[in-house]
Amino acid sequence: MRILLLLFLWLPLCPSLGAVELFGVNLSNANKGSLGLAARAAGAKLLDSERPEVFEAFDSSEVLSESQRLYLGFDAQDNGFAFAEYHINLTSHRQMLAKLKRKYGEPLKKKGKFISDQLYRWQQDGISISYQRQFGCRCSALRYELPAKVEIIRQQHAQVQKQRLEEDLAKQQNAY
Repeated sequence: MRILLLLFLWLPLCPSLGAVELFGVNLSNANKGSLGLAARAAGAKLLDSERPEVFEAFDSSEVLSESQRLYLGFDAQDNGFAFAEYHINLTSHRQMLAKLKRKYGEPLKKKGKFISDQLYRWQQDGISISYQRQFGCRCSALRYELPAKVEIIRQQHAQVQKQRLEEDLAKQQNAY
């Protein structure tokens, strides 16, 4: 009986143990329609919708003040969620890390090539959450992913890129 009482007292104090959500949508069973609509309703602005990829790009500065972009990736076959990635301003790296620790608890840490590119990782409800500085974009990447779906997305993205290259070459065939 005492154990149950302690559990009920401890539960509100511990980090979130339930489903991982973005914009109120459970990522484990999210799809393109539900998550995309929720992102737009929260204030994210869709960028470049004329050439759809296996992911959608959003201006996320109105949704998460520290962020620049949000990428939402979906399986093209079933429109199921595969990944979400925020690009966070480098100047806000520590502040965002503190928010993540508060929400998800202490992360597993993996040393990077340099001291400053340490990877922080959480695992919750089948969703892998990672946070790391990305010097190519001068930002930090906050990534939520369903690992099994990410490999499918990579294959689909490679096919889309190959098809686009063929189309672009065909358009310019007579120019050179």
